Amino acid sequence: MSEPAGGGADAEGVLAMSDIAYAITDARNALTWINPAAGTLLDLDAEQAVGRSLTALLPGAPEGPQDSVVVYCPDASGGQHLWLDVRCTELDPDHLLYRITDVTRWRDRELSAANLGIRKEDLLRMVEEDPLTGLPNRRALTRALEHQLATGKGGALLLLDLDNFKDINDLHGHPTGDRVMCTLARLLRDRLGGGSTIGRLGGDEFAVVLGGSNEQDAVAVADRLRTAVAAVPLVGGYGATRTTISAGVACFQSGESWQAVLANADLALYASKSAGRNRVTVYERGHYMNTAMRVTVLDRVRAALVDGHLALHAMPMVKLIGGRVVGHELLLRLEDGRKPYLGPGEFLPAVERSDLVFDIDRWVAGTAIDALVQHPYPGLRFNVNVSGRTLEDEDFGDFVLDRLAAAGVAPGRLGFEITETAAVTNLDAARSLSQKLRANGCRITLDDFGSGFGSFVHLKQLPITGLKIDGEFVKGIDYGSRDTVLVQGLVDIARGLGLSVVAEWVERPTQVDALSRLGVRVAQGFHLGRPAPLTELLSRPMGQFSRRPQLMEEIDGESQPSETA
Repeated sequence: MSEPAGGGADAEGVLAMSDIAYAITDARNALTWINPAAGTLLDLDAEQAVGRSLTALLPGAPEGPQDSVVVYCPDASGGQHLWLDVRCTELDPDHLLYRITDVTRWRDRELSAANLGIRKEDLLRMVEEDPLTGLPNRRALTRALEHQLATGKGGALLLLDLDNFKDINDLHGHPTGDRVMCTLARLLRDRLGGGSTIGRLGGDEFAVVLGGSNEQDAVAVADRLRTAVAAVPLVGGYGATRTTISAGVACFQSGESWQAVLANADLALYASKSAGRNRVTVYERGHYMNTAMRVTVLDRVRAALVDGHLALHAMPMVKLIGGRVVGHELLLRLEDGRKPYLGPGEFLPAVERSDLVFDIDRWVAGTAIDALVQHPYPGLRFNVNVSGRTLEDEDFGDFVLDRLAAAGVAPGRLGFEITETAAVTNLDAARSLSQKLRANGCRITLDDFGSGFGSFVHLKQLPITGLKIDGEFVKGIDYGSRDTVLVQGLVDIARGLGLSVVAEWVERPTQVDALSRLGVRVAQGFHLGRPAPLTELLSRPMGQFSRRPQLMEEIDGESQPSETA
């Protein structure tokens, strides 16, 4: 063990003999030295303590120089509690000296004399327990994890997050949500058993510190908890409901920091949720790489939104007979000049999983409306895509209608495309937005139609004006495949319901012929016209927006694009 910074062997000997606890940390509060009294207080020997976070092991301790802070904490020796007076001074620019004095007897006497009417155990609960569930709180969990890391025994951290818990609060109210949360807390604690620490980090997230567990054991515990939650009906004020949990597992060794372990478990939890929820995922380095890429992508898109480096490209929708352009779908592009270049398939998934998508969708709609204002030619009509997340934005519909009204743009010139998958996932929100926009004259198209389950049921429930046939049904339409029968059925049903139909992914002249024979009147795809910058489209002379684009030759060796490509 090295000598205390700023002193020699004599100073070390004096501090080692003291009944008062002394500790030295670096500027980030990582311990570099403790005396025996501090080791007893923290329940660690000197070697175990080096490198561990003092502020995690002793929650409430100041992070920088401070005269006096009184910290209330459990007694590591098994007693009920301790009152500790913690003082922090700067030894040098890189080291802090902590002096920790047990003032329990005096503080208890003061509280008794003040007749505050609160028991010592009640104080400890206020400091260490989550007030709703009675489980250890974040502070207590952090200390348990850091202590486990310091002992060098290794183990695992589980993060458990309730899937779609917000729906319970939204549908039944927060009192019911609180009762469900308490029921789940008791269930998790009972199923876990002794030898581990389970607590609530906050919100709908729980954590379990498993000391001495390997990966296989940790996954088995997480699966046991997940299965137990899924099997138990949770009775609230509005009858029984069921929920599931997603779990992330991060194994650890003594050399890691508690912050790194928590971050790893959180990345694994995110992977579980991204993969569909109600599952257990073990942290792998690839999760960090994926998240680092996602964060970098989001930073780039966020900066592009602020700096004006987002752009819209317009893909024509063409009448198959006559070749007249009847509208354009607007597609988002990132044009920030940075490398590597990111196409929509590389940045849109990350954006759509974040709250940034709300701002992006409003920017797209607002930019489209501005373009329609600047070019009042009635034949110029745009379709814009609405993400599944934006369906949750209750103010989006009002935002669009207010902008249209203020601009004096006829609502029929602006259409919105909602993917069938997004609509099914949030059917009520999709219906509400569609009703509001359609009632005011906007067009509503169900995109990628046929890609999900129960497609025809959705036609009855959503107030749409048209549908776009999923490209998977179009790519082989000219080969005499079963797609022909399916597309014919979709066209007949749409015609019977008075809906317009658009086919996508048209790449060859033979597809045009096949679709025309089936009654499809409008289509889009690389054969009919590639996406081009909206600014280029708007630079054309008035009246040429609907002119048929030059028909492209069949693309040799080109990979099939998506409509966001």
